[in-house]
Amino acid sequence: MADADEHSLIEAARGGDTEAFGVLVERYMPRAVAFARHMTGRADDASDLAQDAFVKAWRGIGSFKGESGFYTWFFRVLANICVDHLRKEAFRKKLFFFARDRDDGGDETADPVETAPDEDPGSVPDVSLGRKELRAALGKAVRGLPARQRAVFLMKHVEGMKITEIAVALGISEGAVKSHLVRSVTALRKGLKGYAPGS
Repeated sequence: MADADEHSLIEAARGGDTEAFGVLVERYMPRAVAFARHMTGRADDASDLAQDAFVKAWRGIGSFKGESGFYTWFFRVLANICVDHLRKEAFRKKLFFFARDRDDGGDETADPVETAPDEDPGSVPDVSLGRKELRAALGKAVRGLPARQRAVFLMKHVEGMKITEIAVALGISEGAVKSHLVRSVTALRKGLKGYAPGS
């Protein structure tokens, strides 16, 4: 069964065949974990989130109509789980800092606001990733993006997905995908300011 084509595996899985779905999991688990790791920056969280996504996908496999590839369909589940996880983490951090500020006599009305310029930044920042510090800087900059922007950026520039595929996977318009890409690349350029190609 490990050599079966994807369509046959999906049809078998839709019929309740756990072994067939297990083959799909084996095929896509490494890729799913890698994406979740890029999203969260944590290997332990990445593995747990990927497993959660496959469990949810198994429960909803009957709704898969074959209008896209399995991974594109599954990616919508995975990306949304990662985004939800990051939002919950951000909320917990806000609560922590709010409580700390109160204890320290800080400004309780402070409310950090995300902003993004309207300029079209073009393509991904042209930097060499051959050096460890540059890779670390890029990773840090990516993890600093808002959850949805991070997902769109990684799906486009790491997963190599098309605009239409990302839109389908995330359930948003192609225009929204392009907007997220513009904003994410602009933010990354700012985050990598001072790093020159080959420096």
